[in-house]
Amino acid sequence: MSSTLRNRVSVVVAAAIAGSQLAHGQPYSFIVTGACDDNVHLDGKFFVKMGNTLGGSPWYKATGAEQYVYYDPDCGGSGDGTARWVFDKDRPNMTRATDLDGDGQCEYYARFDSVVKSEPPESGTWTMNCDYKWVEKFLVFMETTSTTATSTTVTAGTAGVTTTLAATTAPKAAVAPKMLALSGACDYKNNLNGLTFELQGLTADGEPYYKSSDMKYYIYHDADCDGSGSAPRWVLDGDRPSALAASDLDGDHKCNYHARLDDAKSPVGPATWRMYCGSQLGWQDVKLTLSEVNKTATSAKTADSMMVLSSAVGHSSVAVAIAAAIFVAAM
Repeated sequence: MSSTLRNRVSVVVAAAIAGSQLAHGQPYSFIVTGACDDNVHLDGKFFVKMGNTLGGSPWYKATGAEQYVYYDPDCGGSGDGTARWVFDKDRPNMTRATDLDGDGQCEYYARFDSVVKSEPPESGTWTMNCDYKWVEKFLVFMETTSTTATSTTVTAGTAGVTTTLAATTAPKAAVAPKMLALSGACDYKNNLNGLTFELQGLTADGEPYYKSSDMKYYIYHDADCDGSGSAPRWVLDGDRPSALAASDLDGDHKCNYHARLDDAKSPVGPATWRMYCGSQLGWQDVKLTLSEVNKTATSAKTADSMMVLSSAVGHSSVAVAIAAAIFVAAM
């Protein structure tokens, strides 16, 4: 760790320890799943608490994107609007009590009417704009503050005192590759070679699932692909998996897919998949490779960085503050 990074971490650690008793029920960060295809850009997004609005409600920003979740008591500013949580492309204004995006109208990706302003719902039916129609979609917010403790040594203060604190391990969707590239398919499935698959979110068993760049294929884990006791497997399928079902995620009551990978913790890397290679060859063992694609990282705005640190310090977990400090300092 560089001296600059160590100093930044030290400041936040000290502040975190001082404010560690400021416990509350608001999630520090969460991942969303369940959006319709038109809003698939919201699925799998990692939202981090940035602070509180003028009304005292938490607001969240997606990492690497201008997408926000916040509470608006009156999104049109008319004085008689319905209070709701919203997904929006516009950042909420911290000086406004209503119509937080200042557009004079209720325009957003989705809404959830609620009188509870202290935190967004863990799950529930949102009204979402899908293909220019307002439809009901059941969204799940998976909180990512639960952790597994590991030992990390951090130097705090000018005297060089060493303190050992618990550091967090990231949730699966936070550490899962955001994009994969496929290669090695048999000739019959040659159209799959070169496709990229982007992380969409988590299924009910907590595993990541991916959608191809041509919008035709999915990679996901199914604990029981026909719902009758089949062995767990990763599958390459033409149907979008349910984010809520525990088994038979495509709902066809069959183990019907393009390829499968049995007994694997992750689909990433080279592995021997069982793939359908046409009527002549049938099912074949094929060496597929799903390799991680690294997108060019974008620098966060200074204001966002400071808000992330400030929010982490106010959170009850010292470990979260340390993780946020390292994240921001490394930008």
